Amino acid sequence: MGSEKSKILIFGATGYLGKYMVKASVSMGHLTYAYTRPFKSNEDNSKLELLKEFESMGVCIIQGELDDHEKLVSQLRKVEIVISTLAVPQYPEQLKIITAIKYAGTIKRFIPSEYGNEVDRVRGLPPLEAVFSNKRKIRRVTEAAEIPYTFVSANSFAAYFVNYLLHPHEKQRDEVVVYGGGKAKAVFNYEEDIANYTIKAATDPRTANRVMIIRPPGNIVSQLDLISAWEEKTGQTLKKIHVSHEELLRLTETLGHPDNIPVAILHNILIKGDQMSFELSKDDLEASKLFPNYKYTSVDSLLEMFLVEPIQPRLAAFA
Repeated sequence: MGSEKSKILIFGATGYLGKYMVKASVSMGHLTYAYTRPFKSNEDNSKLELLKEFESMGVCIIQGELDDHEKLVSQLRKVEIVISTLAVPQYPEQLKIITAIKYAGTIKRFIPSEYGNEVDRVRGLPPLEAVFSNKRKIRRVTEAAEIPYTFVSANSFAAYFVNYLLHPHEKQRDEVVVYGGGKAKAVFNYEEDIANYTIKAATDPRTANRVMIIRPPGNIVSQLDLISAWEEKTGQTLKKIHVSHEELLRLTETLGHPDNIPVAILHNILIKGDQMSFELSKDDLEASKLFPNYKYTSVDSLLEMFLVEPIQPRLAAFA
Protein backbone atom coordinates (compact mmCIF):
# COMPACT_ATOMS: atom_id res chain seq x y z
CA MET A 1 0.00 0.00 0.00
CA GLY A 2 2.58 2.57 1.11
CA SER A 3 1.75 6.19 0.33
CA GLU A 4 -0.93 5.60 -2.33
CA LYS A 5 -4.49 6.61 -1.56
CA SER A 6 -6.78 3.87 -0.28
CA LYS A 7 -10.46 3.18 0.25
CA ILE A 8 -11.05 3.09 4.00
CA LEU A 9 -14.19 1.96 5.82
CA ILE A 10 -14.59 3.13 9.41
CA PHE A 11 -16.97 1.50 11.88
CA GLY A 12 -18.15 3.62 14.83
CA ALA A 13 -17.53 6.74 12.76
CA THR A 14 -19.82 9.02 14.80
CA GLY A 15 -18.34 7.95 18.14
CA TYR A 16 -15.76 9.74 20.27
CA LEU A 17 -12.64 8.50 18.47
CA GLY A 18 -14.49 7.70 15.24
CA LYS A 19 -14.99 11.31 14.23
CA TYR A 20 -11.25 11.97 14.60
CA MET A 21 -10.51 8.87 12.51
CA VAL A 22 -12.83 9.95 9.69
CA LYS A 23 -11.31 13.43 9.55
CA ALA A 24 -7.77 12.03 9.60
CA SER A 25 -8.56 9.68 6.73
CA VAL A 26 -10.09 12.47 4.64
CA SER A 27 -7.22 14.86 5.41
CA MET A 28 -4.75 12.32 4.00
CA GLY A 29 -6.73 12.06 0.78
CA HIS A 30 -8.22 8.60 1.24
CA LEU A 31 -11.66 7.74 -0.10
CA THR A 32 -13.46 7.38 3.21
CA TYR A 33 -16.59 5.41 4.06
CA ALA A 34 -18.40 5.75 7.40
CA TYR A 35 -20.49 2.78 8.51
CA THR A 36 -23.05 3.88 11.08
CA ARG A 37 -26.25 2.56 12.60
CA PRO A 38 -29.42 3.84 10.92
CA PHE A 39 -30.34 7.29 12.22
CA LYS A 40 -33.47 7.37 14.38
CA SER A 41 -35.75 10.39 14.72
CA ASN A 42 -35.46 10.38 18.52
CA GLU A 43 -31.67 10.43 18.53
CA ASP A 44 -29.50 13.39 19.47
CA ASN A 45 -29.33 15.83 16.57
CA SER A 46 -25.57 16.09 17.08
CA LYS A 47 -25.15 12.75 15.28
CA LEU A 48 -27.15 14.02 12.30
CA GLU A 49 -25.11 17.22 12.23
CA LEU A 50 -21.89 15.18 12.31
CA LEU A 51 -23.08 13.02 9.41
CA LYS A 52 -23.88 16.17 7.42
CA GLU A 53 -20.39 17.44 8.18
CA PHE A 54 -18.93 14.15 6.97
CA GLU A 55 -20.94 14.35 3.74
CA SER A 56 -19.69 17.90 3.12
CA MET A 57 -16.14 16.50 3.40
CA GLY A 58 -16.87 13.89 0.74
CA VAL A 59 -17.36 10.94 3.09
CA CYS A 60 -19.63 8.15 1.85
CA ILE A 61 -22.17 7.43 4.60
CA ILE A 62 -23.40 3.84 4.93
CA GLN A 63 -26.26 3.21 7.33
CA GLY A 64 -26.58 -0.40 8.43
CA GLU A 65 -26.55 -2.90 11.25
CA LEU A 66 -23.68 -5.23 12.06
CA ASP A 67 -26.15 -8.13 11.97
CA ASP A 68 -26.71 -7.56 8.25
CA HIS A 69 -24.02 -9.92 6.96
CA GLU A 70 -24.85 -9.53 3.28
CA LYS A 71 -24.73 -5.74 3.44
CA LEU A 72 -21.46 -5.86 5.39
CA VAL A 73 -19.85 -8.10 2.79
CA SER A 74 -21.09 -5.99 -0.13
CA GLN A 75 -19.68 -2.80 1.43
CA LEU A 76 -16.41 -4.46 2.42
CA ARG A 77 -15.81 -5.47 -1.19
CA LYS A 78 -15.76 -1.78 -2.11
CA VAL A 79 -12.81 -0.97 0.18
CA GLU A 80 -9.30 -2.15 1.05
CA ILE A 81 -8.89 -1.09 4.67
CA VAL A 82 -11.24 -1.53 7.62
CA ILE A 83 -10.85 0.43 10.85
CA SER A 84 -13.08 -0.17 13.86
CA THR A 85 -13.58 2.45 16.56
CA LEU A 86 -16.50 0.73 18.26
CA ALA A 87 -16.96 1.48 21.97
CA VAL A 88 -16.28 -0.98 24.80
CA PRO A 89 -19.81 -2.50 24.90
CA GLN A 90 -19.55 -3.31 21.19
CA TYR A 91 -16.13 -5.00 21.20
CA PRO A 92 -17.64 -8.50 20.80
CA GLU A 93 -19.67 -7.22 17.83
CA GLN A 94 -16.41 -7.03 15.91
CA LEU A 95 -16.61 -10.81 15.48
CA LYS A 96 -19.35 -10.10 12.92
CA ILE A 97 -17.02 -7.71 11.09
CA ILE A 98 -14.23 -10.30 11.09
CA THR A 99 -16.58 -12.97 9.69
CA ALA A 100 -17.66 -10.59 6.92
CA ILE A 101 -14.05 -9.59 6.16
CA LYS A 102 -13.04 -13.22 5.80
CA TYR A 103 -16.02 -13.90 3.54
CA ALA A 104 -15.36 -10.81 1.40
CA GLY A 105 -11.74 -11.83 0.91
CA THR A 106 -10.61 -8.41 -0.34
CA ILE A 107 -9.40 -6.56 2.75
CA LYS A 108 -5.70 -5.64 2.85
CA ARG A 109 -5.69 -4.39 6.47
CA PHE A 110 -7.97 -4.57 9.50
CA ILE A 111 -7.49 -2.41 12.60
CA PRO A 112 -9.82 -3.54 15.39
CA SER A 113 -11.01 -1.21 18.12
CA GLU A 114 -8.40 -1.08 20.88
CA TYR A 115 -6.46 2.17 21.29
CA GLY A 116 -5.63 1.59 24.96
CA ASN A 117 -3.07 -0.49 26.84
CA GLU A 118 -0.99 -3.13 25.08
CA VAL A 119 -3.27 -5.91 26.28
CA ASP A 120 -0.89 -8.78 25.58
CA ARG A 121 1.64 -7.31 28.04
CA VAL A 122 -0.49 -6.09 30.95
CA ARG A 123 -3.24 -7.28 33.29
CA GLY A 124 -5.93 -5.33 35.14
CA LEU A 125 -8.25 -5.68 38.09
CA PRO A 126 -11.22 -7.98 37.29
CA PRO A 127 -13.56 -5.33 35.79
CA LEU A 128 -10.83 -4.07 33.44
CA GLU A 129 -9.39 -7.52 32.80
CA ALA A 130 -12.75 -8.49 31.32
CA VAL A 131 -12.36 -5.63 28.81
CA PHE A 132 -8.77 -6.68 28.07
CA SER A 133 -9.95 -10.26 27.58
CA ASN A 134 -12.42 -9.14 24.90
CA LYS A 135 -9.66 -7.25 23.11
CA ARG A 136 -7.34 -10.27 23.24
CA LYS A 137 -10.11 -12.46 21.85
CA ILE A 138 -10.56 -10.13 18.88
CA ARG A 139 -6.79 -10.25 18.30
CA ARG A 140 -6.64 -14.04 18.37
CA VAL A 141 -9.71 -14.46 16.12
CA THR A 142 -8.25 -11.96 13.63
CA GLU A 143 -4.95 -13.83 13.58
CA ALA A 144 -6.65 -17.21 13.22
CA ALA A 145 -8.71 -15.90 10.29
CA GLU A 146 -5.42 -14.87 8.62
CA ILE A 147 -6.71 -11.35 8.05
CA PRO A 148 -3.90 -8.79 7.60
CA TYR A 149 -4.03 -6.56 10.67
CA THR A 150 -2.45 -3.82 12.72
CA PHE A 151 -3.18 -3.63 16.45
CA VAL A 152 -2.89 -0.08 17.79
CA SER A 153 -2.00 0.49 21.43
CA ALA A 154 -2.68 4.19 21.94
CA ASN A 155 -2.54 4.19 25.76
CA SER A 156 -4.62 7.10 27.17
CA PHE A 157 -6.81 9.64 25.37
CA ALA A 158 -5.20 12.92 26.44
CA ALA A 159 -8.09 15.36 25.99
CA TYR A 160 -10.44 12.97 27.78
CA PHE A 161 -8.12 12.62 30.77
CA VAL A 162 -7.23 16.32 30.96
CA ASN A 163 -10.95 17.01 31.25
CA TYR A 164 -11.48 14.20 33.75
CA LEU A 165 -8.51 14.99 35.99
CA LEU A 166 -8.17 18.79 35.78
CA HIS A 167 -11.75 19.95 35.01
CA PRO A 168 -10.52 22.97 32.97
CA HIS A 169 -14.10 24.07 32.22
CA GLU A 170 -14.73 24.71 35.90
CA LYS A 171 -12.89 28.01 36.25
CA GLN A 172 -13.59 28.40 39.97
CA ARG A 173 -12.46 24.89 40.89
CA ASP A 174 -9.60 25.04 43.39
CA GLU A 175 -9.02 21.35 44.09
CA VAL A 176 -7.93 18.26 42.22
CA VAL A 177 -8.19 14.55 42.96
CA VAL A 178 -4.91 12.61 43.01
CA TYR A 179 -5.12 8.84 42.67
CA GLY A 180 -2.60 7.06 44.85
CA GLY A 181 0.67 8.96 45.21
CA GLY A 182 0.25 10.55 41.78
CA LYS A 183 3.78 9.57 40.69
CA ALA A 184 3.06 6.66 38.32
CA LYS A 185 3.94 7.52 34.73
CA ALA A 186 1.29 7.22 32.03
CA VAL A 187 1.07 8.03 28.31
CA PHE A 188 -1.42 10.72 27.29
CA ASN A 189 -1.92 11.03 23.52
CA TYR A 190 -4.16 13.61 21.89
CA GLU A 191 -7.06 11.91 20.13
CA GLU A 192 -6.35 13.69 16.84
CA ASP A 193 -2.81 12.28 16.88
CA ILE A 194 -4.07 8.77 17.67
CA ALA A 195 -6.29 8.97 14.59
CA ASN A 196 -3.52 10.31 12.37
CA TYR A 197 -1.02 7.67 13.49
CA THR A 198 -3.66 4.98 12.95
CA ILE A 199 -4.45 6.07 9.39
CA LYS A 200 -0.74 6.25 8.60
CA ALA A 201 -0.21 2.76 10.02
CA ALA A 202 -3.18 1.37 8.08
CA THR A 203 -1.44 2.03 4.77
CA ASP A 204 2.15 1.28 5.81
CA PRO A 205 3.64 -2.12 4.97
CA ARG A 206 5.92 -1.94 8.03
CA THR A 207 2.94 -2.28 10.37
CA ALA A 208 1.37 -5.29 8.66
CA ASN A 209 0.59 -8.01 11.22
CA ARG A 210 2.28 -6.01 13.96
CA VAL A 211 1.39 -4.07 17.10
CA MET A 212 2.01 -0.33 16.92
CA ILE A 213 2.45 1.39 20.29
CA ILE A 214 1.95 5.15 20.54
CA ARG A 215 4.40 6.27 23.22
CA PRO A 216 5.98 9.62 22.23
CA PRO A 217 8.50 10.87 24.81
CA GLY A 218 6.70 14.22 25.21
CA ASN A 219 3.53 12.49 26.37
CA ILE A 220 4.91 10.38 29.22
CA VAL A 221 3.92 12.15 32.44
CA SER A 222 2.63 11.38 35.91
CA GLN A 223 -0.56 12.81 37.36
CA LEU A 224 1.50 15.13 39.56
CA ASP A 225 3.44 16.28 36.48
CA LEU A 226 0.15 17.08 34.76
CA ILE A 227 -1.21 18.99 37.76
CA SER A 228 2.03 20.93 38.21
CA ALA A 229 2.10 21.96 34.54
CA TRP A 230 -1.52 23.11 34.73
CA GLU A 231 -0.88 25.08 37.91
CA GLU A 232 2.07 26.81 36.26
CA LYS A 233 0.04 27.75 33.20
CA THR A 234 -3.01 28.97 35.12
CA GLY A 235 -1.22 30.54 38.10
CA GLN A 236 -3.36 28.43 40.43
CA THR A 237 -2.37 26.29 43.37
CA LEU A 238 -4.79 23.42 43.57
CA LYS A 239 -5.63 21.58 46.76
CA LYS A 240 -4.75 17.90 46.36
CA ILE A 241 -7.32 15.38 47.56
CA HIS A 242 -5.81 11.90 47.56
CA VAL A 243 -7.77 8.74 46.81
CA SER A 244 -5.83 5.73 48.04
CA HIS A 245 -4.99 2.50 46.28
CA GLU A 246 -7.12 0.68 48.86
CA GLU A 247 -10.14 2.89 48.21
CA LEU A 248 -10.04 2.24 44.47
CA LEU A 249 -9.69 -1.49 45.10
CA ARG A 250 -12.73 -1.38 47.37
CA LEU A 251 -14.76 0.52 44.77
CA THR A 252 -13.95 -2.02 42.04
CA GLU A 253 -15.36 -4.71 44.35
CA THR A 254 -18.44 -2.86 45.62
CA LEU A 255 -19.62 -0.93 42.58
CA GLY A 256 -21.70 -2.81 40.06
CA HIS A 257 -20.99 -3.24 36.37
CA PRO A 258 -20.23 -1.06 34.43
CA ASP A 259 -19.45 1.59 37.08
CA ASN A 260 -16.52 -0.44 38.35
CA ILE A 261 -14.73 -0.34 34.96
CA PRO A 262 -13.61 3.33 35.00
CA VAL A 263 -12.41 2.88 38.60
CA ALA A 264 -10.32 -0.10 37.50
CA ILE A 265 -8.94 1.99 34.62
CA LEU A 266 -7.87 4.75 37.02
CA HIS A 267 -6.15 2.15 39.19
CA ASN A 268 -4.38 0.57 36.24
CA ILE A 269 -3.14 3.77 34.61
CA LEU A 270 -2.59 6.18 37.50
CA ILE A 271 -1.63 3.90 40.39
CA LYS A 272 -0.24 0.69 38.91
CA GLY A 273 1.33 2.54 35.97
CA ASP A 274 0.79 -0.33 33.53
CA GLN A 275 1.30 1.78 30.41
CA MET A 276 4.95 2.27 31.35
CA SER A 277 5.44 -1.10 33.06
CA PHE A 278 7.49 -2.55 30.20
CA GLU A 279 10.40 -1.30 28.12
CA LEU A 280 10.17 -1.02 24.36
CA SER A 281 12.81 -2.99 22.50
CA LYS A 282 14.33 -2.24 19.09
CA ASP A 283 11.85 -4.74 17.64
CA ASP A 284 8.80 -2.82 18.91
CA LEU A 285 7.04 -0.39 16.58
CA GLU A 286 6.63 2.96 18.34
CA ALA A 287 4.56 5.46 16.35
CA SER A 288 6.62 8.64 16.83
CA LYS A 289 9.76 6.79 15.71
CA LEU A 290 7.95 5.06 12.87
CA PHE A 291 6.63 8.39 11.57
CA PRO A 292 9.24 10.94 12.72
CA ASN A 293 8.03 13.67 10.34
CA TYR A 294 4.61 13.79 11.96
CA LYS A 295 4.50 16.53 14.60
CA TYR A 296 2.49 15.12 17.48
CA THR A 297 0.80 17.22 20.16
CA SER A 298 2.77 17.04 23.39
CA VAL A 299 0.97 17.13 26.72
CA ASP A 300 2.36 20.63 27.27
CA SER A 301 0.98 21.82 23.92
CA LEU A 302 -2.39 20.25 24.68
CA LEU A 303 -2.61 22.11 27.98
CA GLU A 304 -1.92 25.33 26.06
CA MET A 305 -4.86 24.47 23.80
CA PHE A 306 -7.08 23.97 26.85
CA LEU A 307 -6.08 27.39 28.17
CA VAL A 308 -7.31 29.06 24.99
CA GLU A 309 -10.33 26.91 24.14
CA PRO A 310 -11.01 23.83 26.27
CA ILE A 311 -12.13 20.74 24.35
CA GLN A 312 -15.61 19.75 25.42
CA PRO A 313 -15.64 16.87 27.94
CA ARG A 314 -17.17 13.53 27.01
CA LEU A 315 -18.23 10.50 29.03
CA ALA A 316 -16.94 7.08 28.04
CA ALA A 317 -19.45 4.32 27.29
CA PHE A 318 -18.90 1.05 29.17
CA ALA A 319 -22.37 -0.49 28.85
